[in-house]
Amino acid sequence: MQPEAERLVMVHPQRMKAIASARLKNDKVDSETLAHLSRADLLPEAWMANERTQQVRLLTRLRITLGQQRAKAKNQLQAVLHQEGFLKPVADVFGKRGRAWLAELALSPAARVVVQVWLQVVDQMNAAILEQERTLKKMAQEDARARWLQSMPGIGAYSAMVILAEIGEIERFHTKRALASYAGLTPSVRESAGKRKRGGIGHHGSATLRWIMLQVAQVAARRSPAAGAWLKKLKQRKPAQVALIALARKLLTALWALLRHGLCFDEAIFARQD
Repeated sequence: MQPEAERLVMVHPQRMKAIASARLKNDKVDSETLAHLSRADLLPEAWMANERTQQVRLLTRLRITLGQQRAKAKNQLQAVLHQEGFLKPVADVFGKRGRAWLAELALSPAARVVVQVWLQVVDQMNAAILEQERTLKKMAQEDARARWLQSMPGIGAYSAMVILAEIGEIERFHTKRALASYAGLTPSVRESAGKRKRGGIGHHGSATLRWIMLQVAQVAARRSPAAGAWLKKLKQRKPAQVALIALARKLLTALWALLRHGLCFDEAIFARQD
């Protein structure tokens, strides 16, 4: 629509209460409400990614989807093995030893067909994922921001490009808490009559950014002494998953500083932060 429109505005759907709570809801009524709010300059505008960010998002989300589809294919194959009554003797059924074991199994004719098909699907997915990772690695080498991010334990070329694609322009987040809120890694707060109650994370914002930061947190806890010590200490008074989410939020706020100021990760500075 952008080439045809004089001005294109993207609106935050959850903040459009005038439309969401209306008793009469159809395209005509919604468009009239939007026109009225636009005329009064009351539209809750949402940030619209530029063309380059949209292109990067297409590639990173393709890589994520390929990984998800590969995991489903692997689960389908292992479900057939379970149905046939076989327990795998190796950790990775799709490795060299695992495939040799699969080839010798006395499977039923139908199960053999299913196993072969899912193996072919996994191989196709592996090839497509490898090609996408090469593309993303090349993009990361040409982007200074990706190099800053990769200085943080737990972040590689792939995860760096996912983070950059989901954040877009770091300048739109004036504070580190704003970025954490966008990722849905901040606790919900309900306050009324002088009483304040904190809940779990809100699951709003970018689900992809929240997912990748949780993946980064798991790796950083093993590779970064400061992150590992911080997580271990927090686990003494918090459930393991809550502590992991807190570490993901802490890493994301550190990541905000790297992108805002063009810095590389410093283990000593991270260890001193609360």
